[in-house]
Amino acid sequence: MTNQIKAKPKFKTAEKLDIINIEKQKLSNGIPYYLVNGGEQDVVKIDFIIKAGKVYNKNPLIADAAIVLADVGTKNKTAEQIAEKLDFYGAFLELNAGMHFSKITLYTLNKYLKETIAIVADVFYNATFPESEIELYVQNKYQTYLIERQKTNAVSHEVFYETIFGKNHPYGINITEKEFKDINSEKVKKFYNKKFKSENLTIILAGKINEDHISLLNDFFGKTKVKKLKNEEIIFPKIPKKKTRKFISIENTVQSSIRIGKKTINRTHQDYFNLNITSIILGGYFGSRLMTNIREDKGYTYGIYASTTSMIEAGVFQISAESGKDVYKKAIVEIYKELKILRTTLISSEELNRVKNYLIGNFSRMFDGAFAVSETLRTVILYDMNLDYYKRFFETVKEITPEIIMNTAKKYLNENTMIEIVVGAK
Repeated sequence: MTNQIKAKPKFKTAEKLDIINIEKQKLSNGIPYYLVNGGEQDVVKIDFIIKAGKVYNKNPLIADAAIVLADVGTKNKTAEQIAEKLDFYGAFLELNAGMHFSKITLYTLNKYLKETIAIVADVFYNATFPESEIELYVQNKYQTYLIERQKTNAVSHEVFYETIFGKNHPYGINITEKEFKDINSEKVKKFYNKKFKSENLTIILAGKINEDHISLLNDFFGKTKVKKLKNEEIIFPKIPKKKTRKFISIENTVQSSIRIGKKTINRTHQDYFNLNITSIILGGYFGSRLMTNIREDKGYTYGIYASTTSMIEAGVFQISAESGKDVYKKAIVEIYKELKILRTTLISSEELNRVKNYLIGNFSRMFDGAFAVSETLRTVILYDMNLDYYKRFFETVKEITPEIIMNTAKKYLNENTMIEIVVGAK
């Protein structure tokens, strides 16, 4: 018997980023919409993106209620009737409030699109927000709020953003008892009536698309009058730059939640790609430096991550970890050690290639099918960009060098400029 050993096939990375063709058009009244045509199943996903996020009201609960309760009753149907019809047609809605935009997402079979898109139009234009539903929403939200006050990771997240942006900045505002008392049906209706307008709407249609889809969009959304958008200026307070260290005590907890980071740049900045890649090397995947050192080698935490978060007005770099209360100080020492290594020592070609392969694999998943593309497309729409953004990101991943990584760390990730928040038992 001959012992044969086959050589492992070489891993081949993609040379370019292939993206499904995307069309940008307008309904009869000028509402912009995007078509992401692909897939074999007779099903579509439609995102209705509304410029009605939490930054447009001092009380974030009002913006949140305006979207998540939009389907609990309209001028034409009760909440039960809406739920029964969606269930009958095998469709469902997702409603979410973001910082700058809110979103209604409809998943539906093509053969029932007329019936289900009529429900969305009713929710978008005719929601009533019964006082009983607002009271139930506040009650449930308040119970969740009380539970979150006892969780170290929830408190550290809130304090971290409040410390970076300040209590009066929309990105730094946290829910308190005051916000729960300052919400009612009339306030939610007022916000809804002001922001849920055709001129604040963008639509993404993804899946197996035909001409009937466009005709139905026009029937239900293209016939309303669209006014010229007023530039609603949001005044963002100045962001404090002073380095801060805070410890917040929560008794009877066995772990400490660590947040280390700073305000940085968002995805519109020319350095964002480099910073994002650098943060992934540090703590953005399972084989990252923080994970290898602090979780695998030292055993100080079950998980530790570094990330860049991009928002319209700013970006944030953050390292987050949940550590045992007796070893969190040691974990922090190792975090700062890894930051220093990143900005003083060139990364090896082997490690850099491993990260490049990981990122290229992520790109493949982001554009795997029409629904995935629509999720990715939504991100660039928020920043008034197009999918060339991801092609440029892809090329940056392929071409980035150890020198660029080190220089990026020097520029943005000096450990002496970081805010440090720890929440846990003393």
